[in-house]
Amino acid sequence: MNIIYLHGLSSSGQSNTAKKLRELLPDDNVVTPDIPVSPIKALQLLLSLAGEYGADDTIVIGTSMGAMYASQMKGYRRILVNPAFHVSDLLKENKGERLQFFSEREDGSEYFEVSEILIQEFEEMEANLFYVDDITPESVIGLFGDKDDVCNCLDEYRESYSYWSSFKGGHRLTEDVITNALLPVIKWLKHPDYTSGRTYLPF
Repeated sequence: MNIIYLHGLSSSGQSNTAKKLRELLPDDNVVTPDIPVSPIKALQLLLSLAGEYGADDTIVIGTSMGAMYASQMKGYRRILVNPAFHVSDLLKENKGERLQFFSEREDGSEYFEVSEILIQEFEEMEANLFYVDDITPESVIGLFGDKDDVCNCLDEYRESYSYWSSFKGGHRLTEDVITNALLPVIKWLKHPDYTSGRTYLPF
């Protein structure tokens, strides 16, 4: 099974979550790309991933900003962890600043600039997130930390999707949350008939 992990803002494909997923899923092809800072380039990355990995044998996992991007990979099995559907609001608080990346990037970048253009690109994309109905809403599961003090998009999530659960934790994932909250959902979505047992959700 292909497991695509899309990280959050100021992170990379070498984040602790990405490393933990590779450790916990040694038999799967765990793909953890660096997401470009620009939404335009990030969407091009999603198109590239869709061209390389088919929906039938792929699960897409996203955290925070990455969950917002994962939500746009319609037709795939997706797990949205603490989705941030309004990254532009977070960026506005840091307009004109340099934000440092939490983990090493492939291109060696250590920080990025929060410009007005970057904020506008996110605003334009966010305005169209739910413009087109999801063709496979039953394939999406949301996981929300009960102590998330960064963003709370549960109400918006529930307008488009039915399946979600909360876990004890904050916005950034710990090893315990990855192992005991996220991993069971990944294993459940691996089964071809996962939609037939909705009354027996693993959370």
